Amino acid sequence: MDLLLIEDDQAYQLAMASHLRQLAAVGQVWVADDGEQGLELLVSRPVDLVLLDLVLPGLGGLATCRRITATTTLPVLILTSQDDPLWVQRIWGAGARGYLHKERALALVELALASLQAGASWWDQKATAALQRRDPMQAIATTGQSERLNDLTQREQDVLACMAAGLNNRDIAQRLRIGEGTVRSHVHLLLQKLQVSNRTQAALIWLSAREPAR
Repeated sequence: MDLLLIEDDQAYQLAMASHLRQLAAVGQVWVADDGEQGLELLVSRPVDLVLLDLVLPGLGGLATCRRITATTTLPVLILTSQDDPLWVQRIWGAGARGYLHKERALALVELALASLQAGASWWDQKATAALQRRDPMQAIATTGQSERLNDLTQREQDVLACMAAGLNNRDIAQRLRIGEGTVRSHVHLLLQKLQVSNRTQAALIWLSAREPAR
C-alpha cells in the first residue's frame, strides 16, 4: 500500500517514514509537513491511506482530517500524543478511522495499517473508553441514531454486529457465509440508513445501543 504521512516534527517524521518503508506491505511513503501540503499531495499522489499528526501548523490536524474524509474515501489514522477523552471524541467526529498514540506508534503501526486496509478500524482501549464517555448532547444524538437500527434488516444487523466486533469484510463474509461483495453492499446500505460516514461511527451506535441502562 502507498501512504501519505503528514507530520511537522522533522525528527518524528523521519523516524516514522523510515520505519514505514521497511514494512513488507508498504510501497511508497510520501511525506508532508502540514495539512495544506498534504492536501496538495493527495491531488497528484494517489495513496491508499493517510497517517496524520493531530497538532499541525496552519490548517491543523482535525481540519485536515475533515477535508480528507469529506472529499475522499481514504482511511485516516491519527498520530498523536493526546489521550484526553475530548480530543479522542473530536478525532472520531472528524471521520478518522483510527487513533495511534505516538508512544506506541512504531510498535503498533503495522497492525493498525493492516486493520484499516482491511476495512476495519483501530482504536486502543483508552480511545474506545473515551468514545463511550460522550457528553449529554452527544448522547442525545447517539440515541436518535440508535433508533435507526430498527430500520436495518436482520442481515444488516448481523453485518453491523460483526463490524462492532472488529471484523473486516473477509472475516464477516466467512462468519456469515456470504460473499465479500455482498458484505460491501450491506455495509454501504447500513451506513446510509444510520446516516454515518464510516464504519467506526456505525459500530459505536451498535455498541451504545447495547450498553446496560444506568
